[in-house]
Amino acid sequence: MAKQRAPVPSPPSSLLSRFRLSLSNGKGIGTGKLWLRLAGLAFGLLCFAGAIYTAIHERTAFASALDALRDPPPIAVLLVLGSIAVGVVLTALLFHILMKRFGRVPFWEMQALIAATAFANYLPLKPGFVGRVAYHRLRHDIRAAHTVRTIVEAIGLSGTVASLFLFSQFLFRTIGIEGEWSLLAPAVLAIGLRTPRLRTLAQALLVRQVELALWTLRYWAVFQLVGAPIDLDTAIALGSISVIATLLPIVSNGLGIREWVIGLLAPLISHEAVSTSQAICAELVHRVAELVVMTPIGIAAIVVLVRHNRARALAER
Repeated sequence: MAKQRAPVPSPPSSLLSRFRLSLSNGKGIGTGKLWLRLAGLAFGLLCFAGAIYTAIHERTAFASALDALRDPPPIAVLLVLGSIAVGVVLTALLFHILMKRFGRVPFWEMQALIAATAFANYLPLKPGFVGRVAYHRLRHDIRAAHTVRTIVEAIGLSGTVASLFLFSQFLFRTIGIEGEWSLLAPAVLAIGLRTPRLRTLAQALLVRQVELALWTLRYWAVFQLVGAPIDLDTAIALGSISVIATLLPIVSNGLGIREWVIGLLAPLISHEAVSTSQAICAELVHRVAELVVMTPIGIAAIVVLVRHNRARALAER
C-alpha cells in the first residue's frame, strides 16, 4: 500500500495572515531582548514619574506653566502640531530614498507605513519596528536585513545631524558667529551628492537636516506655550540633545530620559530664566502634542494599509 503524503498546508490567503504567521514563527522579539525591553520600559516609566513629581514639586513654576497653557499663543500651537505632522512626511521621504536601493515601495505606502509604525512605537516594546520589517518582507519581498539596514542608517543620520548642529554651534559661538547658523552646517556633507556611492545617503541626510531643524522650532514653540520663552540658539541645543536621547535603545522614544535631559539642561544653557519645572512641563507638552497628532494619523494609516492589502488579496484570488 502506497504511503500517503501528509497534506500540504495551503498558503495564507492574505498579507495579514502571512504577517501574523511570520511573527508566530519566531521572527519577533527573542526572550532575552523581550526582558531587556521590559526592563527599559520600567526604567523609562520610573524616570517619567520622577520627572512629573519634580515638576509638580516646584509649585510656583508649575502653576505659572499651567497658567500659560490656559491661553497659549496660537502661532506656537500651530508650530508644534504642524512640525510634528510635517516631520512624519519627511521621515517617510527619508526611508523612501533609503529603501529604493532594495525594492520598489510607492511613496504613499511608505508614508502610511511610517505613520502606522511611528504610532505603534509609542506602545510598549516598540512593535512598530518588528512590524515594519515583516511588512516589507511580505509585501515588497525586501529582505529583513535590508530593512534593518535602512533603519540603522536613519538612526546614524539623526545622530550625525544632531551632533553637527551641536559641534558647529559651539564652534560658531567660539569665533563670534551667531549660533543659529549651525542649522545649515550638515549641508556641507551634501558634497556626497557628487559621488554615486554616497549619493543616496547624502540625499537622506539633507532630508534629516530639515526634519531636525523642525525639532528646533518645536522646542522654541513648546517653551513659549509654558510661558518660559527661549531663544533659537538654545532651542537648537535642546532639540539636538533631545533627538540623541530619543535614539537611546534602552527606552522607547526616550521616555523619561527626554524629560530629565530637557529639565536639567534648559536652566543651565538658556539665556532667559527657565526653571526645571517649566522645562519638564515643556517636554510633557511636547509628548502630548506628539500623541495628539500621531494617534489619528497612525490609526488612519493602519486602516488604509489593512484595506489596501485586503483588496490586493481579493484581487489575487
